[in-house]
Amino acid sequence: MNLKPIIFLVTLIVLTSGTIKNKSFEGVITYKTDIKFINENIKFRAYHEGKFGDTLKVYYNKEGDIFKKYYNTGDQGYDFNLYVNSKNNYYSKWKNLDTIYHYNVSEQSLEFISSTTGTSENILGKECKYIQIEAYEPKGKQSVIQKYYYSGFPYLDPELFKGFEDFYTNSFMDTAKSPFMKMELDLGDYIVTYTAVKIESKTVSLSKFQLPKGIPQKIY
Repeated sequence: MNLKPIIFLVTLIVLTSGTIKNKSFEGVITYKTDIKFINENIKFRAYHEGKFGDTLKVYYNKEGDIFKKYYNTGDQGYDFNLYVNSKNNYYSKWKNLDTIYHYNVSEQSLEFISSTTGTSENILGKECKYIQIEAYEPKGKQSVIQKYYYSGFPYLDPELFKGFEDFYTNSFMDTAKSPFMKMELDLGDYIVTYTAVKIESKTVSLSKFQLPKGIPQKIY
């Protein structure tokens, strides 16, 4: 019996399986957005209430680009965020501004204070762990607590985000190797929570990760 074809076939199956398993996620994740006020008397409360909207859709492609679209935000709320991997730049657009602001994320804007890890609730049928990072933002003189819940699914290649230093994104990706299933952003006066409600694996048009034409850009 000639074993060479069988050995070759088994090897091919193993290699193919590994490739599929480690294929970085491309698709869209839909999150429900909630905001909880710790300080009921916060200034400009109406602005903060409408800043984040009630739904967030996050699009990923295989090149490591990330597009975030905010829905049902207020007149002065977020429109979109875009991370362009090849430039390592992060772009932000507010609905009431005619300018797209951007900066390079190769430097950390936060001062680290502490971090904790643990297990958390089941989200979309997946058991999750969490990473919580407490830091200080010196420019705005504000403490920030980020709590990322992750399950390891869907897989994201951490090598794609190794240059994304800001907000400890590369550190989180290196540990989680997946998008967050839930994220809590504690800004002191209020906490914004994004919870995944749907994950779709599909091809995303490259146009989704291109900046709209005719809008001025400014570094901040």
